[in-house]
Amino acid sequence: MSDCLRANARFHAVFLAAIVSPAICNAQSAPEALPEIVVTATRTPENLQRIGSAVSVVESGDIVAWGSKSMVDVLRQVPGVDITESGGPGGLSYVRLRGADSSQTLVLIDNIRVGEAAGTKGEFDMSNLSPDNIERIEVLRGPQSALYGSDAMGGVINIITRKGERTPRSTIAVEGGSYGTISTRLATSGATENTTWALSLSGLHTDGFSRYGYRIGRITSTLIAPLENDSTDRIGGSARVTHRFGENMEVDIGFRRTHTLANIDNPGAFLSPRDNNFDKSKQIVTTAYGKISAESFGGQLRHSLTIFSSMTDRLNRGFENCFDVIGNPVACDAIFRSQRVGAEYQADLNLGKIGRTTFGARTEYEEASNHEVWLMPAAPNTNGFKGTQRTNSLFLLHQLPLGPLSLSLGGRVDAVGGTSVFPTWRATLAYTIAETGTKLRASAGTGAKAPTLYQRFSIFGAPGLQAEHSFGYDAGIDQSLFDGRVKLSMTAFDTHYRNLTDFAPIATPPFGVYVNVGRARVSGLEASADIIVVPDEWRLRASYTRQHAIDETNHRWLLRRPRDTASLSATYRAIRNLEIEGRVTYVGKRTDSVNDFPYNRLFMAPYAKADLRASYKLNDHLSVFARAENTTNAHYQEIRDYGVAGRSWYAGMQVTW
Repeated sequence: MSDCLRANARFHAVFLAAIVSPAICNAQSAPEALPEIVVTATRTPENLQRIGSAVSVVESGDIVAWGSKSMVDVLRQVPGVDITESGGPGGLSYVRLRGADSSQTLVLIDNIRVGEAAGTKGEFDMSNLSPDNIERIEVLRGPQSALYGSDAMGGVINIITRKGERTPRSTIAVEGGSYGTISTRLATSGATENTTWALSLSGLHTDGFSRYGYRIGRITSTLIAPLENDSTDRIGGSARVTHRFGENMEVDIGFRRTHTLANIDNPGAFLSPRDNNFDKSKQIVTTAYGKISAESFGGQLRHSLTIFSSMTDRLNRGFENCFDVIGNPVACDAIFRSQRVGAEYQADLNLGKIGRTTFGARTEYEEASNHEVWLMPAAPNTNGFKGTQRTNSLFLLHQLPLGPLSLSLGGRVDAVGGTSVFPTWRATLAYTIAETGTKLRASAGTGAKAPTLYQRFSIFGAPGLQAEHSFGYDAGIDQSLFDGRVKLSMTAFDTHYRNLTDFAPIATPPFGVYVNVGRARVSGLEASADIIVVPDEWRLRASYTRQHAIDETNHRWLLRRPRDTASLSATYRAIRNLEIEGRVTYVGKRTDSVNDFPYNRLFMAPYAKADLRASYKLNDHLSVFARAENTTNAHYQEIRDYGVAGRSWYAGMQVTW
């Protein structure tokens, strides 16, 4: 470990000790908790104590409490997670893991890959995710392409939806507040002897604020007219039904659809107003799957076949949204359509004392297209593209338990039609010391990302573009104290990236082309603490990440990667039926690019944001809740020239029966 990492490790030890000390002084024994089960780290349900990778779980309570406007808010406490939102709800919202690009962070919904195949980089815009019917979110950090293929270079975010339970349950929740915001959520679920179901609908409207320039003195002080609000409307729905045929077979069907309409701004505009109500974005995201699972040989072999589809339709309207043949900006509708369809077979073979083997195959077909409709001046044009590619994959993972030691080794081969074939691998170990509540863990592996259809087939594309690659490793310790009332975790990580795709300007039209030239390295430390200070009364949670993210090609800091991020929350439940939680989020110094030519870089100032929420259960069927965000009215920017909300208030009620 380098001197820098040793110094950071000492810093983390002091940071955690300061948080843990009060809890240790007040600690009392508590009943032993049931083992936590996760599925993303091994593609099968597994005890977290046997997992060698770094995994965090966002609980359903946090999703309900903080996710009414934007799902990115519920992820801000996870170590290793970095989030940028372009001007509030409805603006582009991207999540990075361990300094990897958002396109190198794979997002799954019930293990189904989402993300726009027609987009420049193919990442998933989290503003299109409604919070309905989500049971938990598992965040798996480090290279995971050996399990999930392309895009899982920095890690995987798996959003797991709720299944119905035997007791029927229905909920209606309504919330309103600042910036003309109102949201609603309806959900119902239940089960019979062999069938479960969970259905939901949600809606959001907010008048919003100007995405460009809002509460940024450098901009507002020069304005002649006031900034215009940028509204957002989002409606989403989901359904999940499972049916069991006898003892050994089950069918699971899921569907999810979200419509988002948002006014947007263009801080990089040359000729037109940067703040206006002409620029708009409309997106429709649909995912669906059907999965049949069966058991054989007394449960020793479990296999499943999944058929899946993910579709994104997007329209961006803007004054300077398109360019003519000599590079002049023109007003247009840029229309994108993308679809992924495919099938995956997976088998899990229980070999008793020699472990468990998971193997399978996957085929996926991607299709993407884009065309432009020029509005001012109205004229026919030929800009646009259409591209397809098929990816065929084979994967294998073996897990070997050796008493307190758990080992795993996996590999995968992905063949992307017409461009590249890339093998990837991953190895993990976990060693548990039950007497002290200690788990030592380590993992190493490779990641890869296939070029997007836009990078291959657009006017800037290179059909022979190769996959990006990475190699990363980490080592960590998880410590449980006082019968699980105190949980501490620390991880050191290091990831090297090569063959990264970049845009290379050229002197003649189309003025640029995608090439494989980039190299980068991201290293650092992650720490977290979860402390039950007083059972059923006080709970503290904290996380801290320090990272060193360097573009090794240009020898400069990677854009929008903060050196330090931290969060601290305290939850109070001492009064019956009342819950109060306060959160503080800190994001350190980072670089961003200037929107005005010549597009220089600058450092963005660090910021801290404080939020508070409370809920009170009036009876078994009715509860009320309130939330205050940015309580100190902090002025900051996540992305240069894009505004963020000031002090804002929200309140609502929930009826359950």
